[in-house]
Amino acid sequence: MNFRVWLFISRRVGLLLATYSLLRLMFFFHNHALFSDASSSQIIRAFVYGLRFDLSALAIINAPFIVLTFLSWRCPPARAYQQFLKAVFVLVNFPFLIISLIDLEFFQFNGRRMDPLLLGVTTDAGVNLRTIALSYWPLLALGLFMLTVVFLSYGRTRPRDERPLKPMNYLFWALSLLVAAGLTVLAIRGGTQMKPITLAEAAIFNHGGLTQLTLNSSFTVIKAQRWALKPQHFFDHPEEVREILRPLVAGEKLAFDPGPGDNVIIIIVESLSLEYCGMGNGGNRYTPFLDSLAERALFFPRHFANGRRSAEAMASILAGLPSLMDPWFTESPYCDLPLLGLGRALAPGGYTSSFFHGAPNGTFRLDVFAGMAGMQNYFGLKEYPNRADYDGSWGILDEPYLQYVIGMVSKQKQPFAAVAFTLSSHNPYIIPPQHKGRFKKGPLGIHESIGYLDYALEQFFATAQKQSWYSNTLFVITGDHTQKLETPEYVNPLGLHRVPLLLFHPAKKFPAVDPHRVVQQTDILPSLLDYLQVQPDRKLLFGHSVFRGGEGQAFFREQGHYWLVRGNYALEFSPGYGSRLFDWDKDVQLQSPLNNEPERQQQMEREAQAFIQYYNNGLLERNLYDPTDTKSPTNAVSVK
Repeated sequence: MNFRVWLFISRRVGLLLATYSLLRLMFFFHNHALFSDASSSQIIRAFVYGLRFDLSALAIINAPFIVLTFLSWRCPPARAYQQFLKAVFVLVNFPFLIISLIDLEFFQFNGRRMDPLLLGVTTDAGVNLRTIALSYWPLLALGLFMLTVVFLSYGRTRPRDERPLKPMNYLFWALSLLVAAGLTVLAIRGGTQMKPITLAEAAIFNHGGLTQLTLNSSFTVIKAQRWALKPQHFFDHPEEVREILRPLVAGEKLAFDPGPGDNVIIIIVESLSLEYCGMGNGGNRYTPFLDSLAERALFFPRHFANGRRSAEAMASILAGLPSLMDPWFTESPYCDLPLLGLGRALAPGGYTSSFFHGAPNGTFRLDVFAGMAGMQNYFGLKEYPNRADYDGSWGILDEPYLQYVIGMVSKQKQPFAAVAFTLSSHNPYIIPPQHKGRFKKGPLGIHESIGYLDYALEQFFATAQKQSWYSNTLFVITGDHTQKLETPEYVNPLGLHRVPLLLFHPAKKFPAVDPHRVVQQTDILPSLLDYLQVQPDRKLLFGHSVFRGGEGQAFFREQGHYWLVRGNYALEFSPGYGSRLFDWDKDVQLQSPLNNEPERQQQMEREAQAFIQYYNNGLLERNLYDPTDTKSPTNAVSVK
């Protein structure tokens, strides 16, 4: 075993990288209209950044070839073994080469890179590799030509010379094998970051075409194999779906003093279930400061999270997109959809936007989604200046971190929009030594950490009110999702999604909004834009501004079932199995379905079907956004 093996591997990897770069160049010219509004520097960056995805896909595909090469104990190996390695190299790479070539044409019909749904892995796809190959035989012929070139470029297999073989250095062989395995894993992961790369990392430009240019079809087929949505056809025409949903998010604007130019600070509290709060529960639980703030704020006790994970809350709160599929948005093959997020919506108004989270950069891919939502700055553990505030396990403790947020936004040009995501109420619920025994404990481990979080928020507001920007800032406080619960009122599909929502402005009064209306996380973005008098030219049909009339609602997915909540009624809907209607005010544990409200049940089921079809087909067809009336907007933003 000697360095010739490394040279052998490097040459073959280089050959494949050159082939994939050529395929990317062909993709660029074959779909050039996609990039008409992209700058030359962006296109070059996409080509360079795409090498990261090429290496990841190639490392996965060629792992058997790499291992078999290093398992050869003799160098050069016997000619038969060399021929075997060449056959393995060709066989593992040939199918993905053909897929990439066919995708040059098929992309124009589908609008995204190939995935298993299009390869016929699922029965609803309507296509398979055989029919695609027959339809696009010129591309298949080109693939055979390219395969021949790759085959010839691989090099000849040579007979071993007659010189006596040197003794085998087993230590060097073992070390080489370990190094090769490590480099392969590093390539598969796409780097040393916290989590392996997914399709979301390709969406750095917030430009669908550049995202697809950055990716390669091999990567999307490999990475997206579990995440295919199925199209839904409850209604024959997409416009029928939108006609059902538009009235649900419409309503006359309420009379109130709007805040154009006001700053915005959103505080997303880790695992803050409404069950932990005194507000909405008769008082005396674990959040005395939040309870007192709720008395001066617009507080919604019937507010629902649209998901059960932190990353899902990000999409709902910052982009108005609920989580209605098993993977969250940034883990799905649809994450290249350009989003109208908070930062992007406010940028035309001159807003500086920042996202703060004291955990390691890359946690939950929050940094990725913050960029997708148009947030201009991201501050994570890497940027935090004082590691003495590290909790030893998870990130920066809430009290010092929220003070850090104040210091950072105070340096920014106004108006600003900041999002701070806390973390101390996440397992393992670390309490700083100086505060041990200070906060109320309860039967659940999280309760004491909720008390610490509440104290950190109290200190945050005590410092914030001394800042010059405090009096013209709207504060929004909510939870990302719930965690362990203990009471019957909350240990049920609805209670598992109930998190508080507070809107607080120290110098303005809110309109006569019904605080007991049902609201959801996807209502936060349209409410903020309504308050700031920002009128984007497109919107999603999931959220409803709380500053407009109409009946509030919430729609989310729990354990494969969909729930639509409006007023006192909650509909459980499972496609293919029907629905059940509950009066959740009287039946908090949802044990007695109603059978005397057939018209209401039928109407709510129809709306649930419309939401599901709008979501699934909208992502599949890249057609989620609905145009809005922009005749006289204060600000407008276009989402392409």
